Amino acid sequence: MFLRMNARHFLHNSHVADFQRQILFNLPFWTAAGLTALISVVYNKLFGLCEEWALDHAASSLILWTAPVALLASFLIGHFFSREALGSGIPQVIAAAELANEAPAGLRKLLGLRMLAAKIVGSCVCVLGGGVTGREGPTLQVSASVFYQLSRVWPKRFTAPSLQGMILAGGAAGLASAFNTPLGGIVFVIEELSKAHISVIRTSVFQAVIIAGILAQLFLGNYLYLGHVSFGSFPLEALAQTALIAAVVGFLGSGFAELLYRITRWRAHRSFRVKIAMTLLCGLLLSASIAVWPTTVGAGKTTMVKLLEHPEAPASLSLSASRMLGNFLTYNAGVIGGVFAPSLSSGAALGQWIAQTLGFASVKLMILVGMVAFLAGLTRSPFTSFVLVLEMSNSHDIILYLMLASLFANLAARFVGKESFYERAAHDILKAHVPAAPRAEPST
Repeated sequence: MFLRMNARHFLHNSHVADFQRQILFNLPFWTAAGLTALISVVYNKLFGLCEEWALDHAASSLILWTAPVALLASFLIGHFFSREALGSGIPQVIAAAELANEAPAGLRKLLGLRMLAAKIVGSCVCVLGGGVTGREGPTLQVSASVFYQLSRVWPKRFTAPSLQGMILAGGAAGLASAFNTPLGGIVFVIEELSKAHISVIRTSVFQAVIIAGILAQLFLGNYLYLGHVSFGSFPLEALAQTALIAAVVGFLGSGFAELLYRITRWRAHRSFRVKIAMTLLCGLLLSASIAVWPTTVGAGKTTMVKLLEHPEAPASLSLSASRMLGNFLTYNAGVIGGVFAPSLSSGAALGQWIAQTLGFASVKLMILVGMVAFLAGLTRSPFTSFVLVLEMSNSHDIILYLMLASLFANLAARFVGKESFYERAAHDILKAHVPAAPRAEPST
């Protein structure tokens, strides 16, 4: 009897101890996810106000003057305050995950507090003046920074969190809170941010995404990024039309990414004076683009919503051109800002234009197909692309078409290159932060 009671007591204590260990292991992820949600909400509001001002003045002559100034200011904020803040933010998170166990000095720059402040301020300044940029990529780097900073100050008497796990969870939570797409955040961290070791931190990633998503909804409401998009039934030929548009737009998205990478890499090796001149040139060209196409301004969410609300409105190639050109000029100016949301709007405009030009009946469907295809061509993350668009529009009745679009877009993108824009940019960051191995002395 006594032995049985002791056995039960030991078993009970064992379960309690295991439960406590699990709590202590996941506690830093939960805490960081909560902080990420709060910062993301503030960032979302601030960026939205800046973008709204730019959209309100898109048709005035004022924006023609502010665009070059905003691009230059954004570049200078990053150049002098935190160069690791320049660009999208997603390549930085990919590189940081790889550096987790190799170069702590590089992590302190990629995910430091100076970067966090510069990322938010620089991207808001850029879009305020009329820059065509998004906050989604920057939100990932900001979120990863929050997770990293918390891991540095976490009390040593508690279980030390996995540094790589914290960075990956931060990236997933950032995407989830940026688009209000929890499932998209989980898929993205598996498909893009981490090629291995995901099994070690999968539960913590899921929990961080859920907490960040719930708190973001608590403050912003249970909204859909693109609103609810409803569909009826489609004829059988819609499958072939989906494959065609996805292949064309995916190829264009991959080509856009290739050109973007080549120019940004060329720019990275130029002198400061050349960079300044290039930024001003891109700013002036952006002003000219806005003068011709006021729809150039902003990240593109307004454009996507309008296209989905009025898919039968006359489409024009100029809308697609203005969205791609605006983002191309803004990013090549060396600013702080991303290409994630602008690529979605480019794909939406292309999908509508091609569908109407070829006389396809299901134009609204092809708008979403174009969004999936362009993003898949750019990121080479087909699962993430269709899951994000699916969650943003709550269009579960067309999941087959979106999956098909991501598949054909990814296949077409392979004719341009095997790696995504983010992967190639991350490799360059890794080369800059990983110390070169010392040369062996020649034997005598």
